Amino acid sequence: MTEIPKNFLLTERDARRPLAPNQAEEQGYKISDKLTAPLELNPCVHRRAVDRGRLAARTISLWTSAPSDSSEQLVIYKSPRAAHAALTRLRAEVKRCSRKGDPSAPELKIRWRTTKAKVGDEAAGMGYQTWQDGYVNQTISGVVARRGSALMIYTTSEGGYEPGGLTKAARKMAAKVCKLPGVC
Repeated sequence: MTEIPKNFLLTERDARRPLAPNQAEEQGYKISDKLTAPLELNPCVHRRAVDRGRLAARTISLWTSAPSDSSEQLVIYKSPRAAHAALTRLRAEVKRCSRKGDPSAPELKIRWRTTKAKVGDEAAGMGYQTWQDGYVNQTISGVVARRGSALMIYTTSEGGYEPGGLTKAARKMAAKVCKLPGVC
């Protein structure tokens, strides 16, 4: 079975480091290896993973009191074909659910969009803005990239819609995943 080594993700060393009590009030990390976790870019708001063929997964989420958050996710599939299918499905979901609202917050309007990105074997910039009473409430930028049988996702809520800023991290991970057996 394929396993993601400890401290393999780019933000993982920081995420595993204990925070001082005054820092822990202001920010924190959550690390999950759940195979059933949905992809971090999730336009149709799935509660569980809907893609098939996952062998390993790790998701690291950072929250701050600013309020802002970011995440890094790596999912290893049984084949490049399964990883490609997951990315293709994600692109289709952006189109299908791009104007779907959040049932828990009906006052918000959500608009998803995609842009081109050059990372790994294939990639896309993705993100959304939430609108309330005609004003932008929150912007989430993300980049999703596939390299071999690995899918990597980076997201942030800081700044405007700029997935290009996340491609540097995605490129670094796209090179790194080839060190895992059977990925590239």
